[in-house]
Amino acid sequence: MDISLIHRREGIIISTIEAINEVGLQNLSTKIIAKKEGVSEGTLFRHFKNKTEIMIAVLDHFSQFDDAIIEASENKNLNPVDTITYFITAYAEYYENYPAITSLVQAYDTLAYEEELSEKVRSILNKRLNFLLKTIDKGKEEGFLQREVKTELIEDLITGAFREICLKWRLSNFTFSIKERTLEMVNIVLKAFKENNR
Repeated sequence: MDISLIHRREGIIISTIEAINEVGLQNLSTKIIAKKEGVSEGTLFRHFKNKTEIMIAVLDHFSQFDDAIIEASENKNLNPVDTITYFITAYAEYYENYPAITSLVQAYDTLAYEEELSEKVRSILNKRLNFLLKTIDKGKEEGFLQREVKTELIEDLITGAFREICLKWRLSNFTFSIKERTLEMVNIVLKAFKENNR
């Protein structure tokens, strides 16, 4: 594929994310995307068949670092509690460096109801959640976390609080460090469920 075509496709994806960040998913149109990218709608449609295909590419872009973050989390050979901390704060750092991408985090519900996008959204979420659930289970098996507490509850508290922090960060116009607040939250949650002998 021509390198200029690759750059144009990538530019359209980035412009779409910026447009979602500015106008919201509900107001997004190919006209707005084209204007943001500085091209005609016809140019958009030379690279993507329709808005849904653009959104699929946006979701692929959104999840492009998932494998790298999971692999890095595994390769650091940390104990499970530190692995969870690293994993969540890696996403917080990614978001802190790319605030516009968090517009997609806040649009999960809307995206999940779009027939052509729902499976992609579920796949992204499940990959992240499965890694976290597996690591929490490992922490319980190795005696780092309390065995009697449901794995899903710990995961719910961490991911729910992270999404809430992300929303407050966006609403505050990014006035605090999402990474610092997320790290503090994860440490508090994990400390609450640590085994006493650890």
